[in-house]
Amino acid sequence: MLPKKAPKIVFPDNHAIYVKALYKSILAEGSLFFDDRARTFIQNRTRYLFKEYKDCADLERVKSKIKEARRKLHKLEEANRGNFRKAYKILLDVYGRRGKVRHSLLYPYLNQFKPVDFKHPEPFIPHVPRTAPPPPLCPPLRVLITDHLGKRLSPILPEPKHKPLHVGRKANLLWRHHSNLLSRVSVPLPFEILCELETKAGALPNHPMSAASLGKGGPKWDQFYFAYQNNFDLAHLSPHLKSHVPQSKVVRSQTVAGIRSPYETVKMPNILEYLEEKESKKPELQKYESPYDNRQTRRLYRRLLNEIPCMDMFTWETLWKEGVNYTIFKSNWIPKGVRELIPETLSSEVIKETMKTNKRKK
Repeated sequence: MLPKKAPKIVFPDNHAIYVKALYKSILAEGSLFFDDRARTFIQNRTRYLFKEYKDCADLERVKSKIKEARRKLHKLEEANRGNFRKAYKILLDVYGRRGKVRHSLLYPYLNQFKPVDFKHPEPFIPHVPRTAPPPPLCPPLRVLITDHLGKRLSPILPEPKHKPLHVGRKANLLWRHHSNLLSRVSVPLPFEILCELETKAGALPNHPMSAASLGKGGPKWDQFYFAYQNNFDLAHLSPHLKSHVPQSKVVRSQTVAGIRSPYETVKMPNILEYLEEKESKKPELQKYESPYDNRQTRRLYRRLLNEIPCMDMFTWETLWKEGVNYTIFKSNWIPKGVRELIPETLSSEVIKETMKTNKRKK
């Protein structure tokens, strides 16, 4: 007997219209964001994802992706209307502090540029691959975990009283600790992008304390990320990017909010909806003024720099070289406390009196 063909999924009538409107709304909102590399990232990511699921026939999958796109659109709309928290989250996604960009920045540390004599550790039980411990990490990544993240490279294994720890459980504990470290570690940005962020945060190009003058802060693009020039997740961070998406100066009045979703919850019919006359309005263009001034954008970039670790220079050739002492530091343009800015002007007595809590009188 011939295998039965899967039933063809029939989408609602206005499915294509709604998806196109959602696609245009995301691109339009992304073009309003103040950061040039964020606009490029939003455009590249949106085009790739909509193209990837263009021929998807799984209805539940399509509905979940539409829901995810609506959530991202709402975040962009709130950020473009002056929500600092949403704008900061977008910057975290764009500059690789979380999400797909972070995984792409971390990938060369784990899977590329390994030496020829690199060997994976043998399993604790021969011929049982699942009992093998995790592979070793490169020296820069180990320093980032211990100095910047503040975690141990190996976990403290339990010691049972009456029997030794099973090697299978030991391997599972080692892999769980290894996965937790990789899910939390943050890697430096390319050196050129770090210098650009410091300039956006208010640093002068020739300032002696800037990363450009110090000559350190992270690996250079041409010496470490040269293979990711056309990667849609990292192309926006390339210093050789020819052109960015220009910032739009107008807002579209016709958005996806004016189109009824084919997957919304069915409501009880209301007689007022039939009595009201819906006038067809032509789409209008309204002038857009960014709610962020120069001072506010500098504050956002300085807050972002606080999440980015800096370290000594290295290349793909020296990534696995042992015996190199790497130094972890942060940019000099991050917000600092008063005690760090003027440590000599305040005495210990003044600090104690200031920090002392006022106790209520009984």
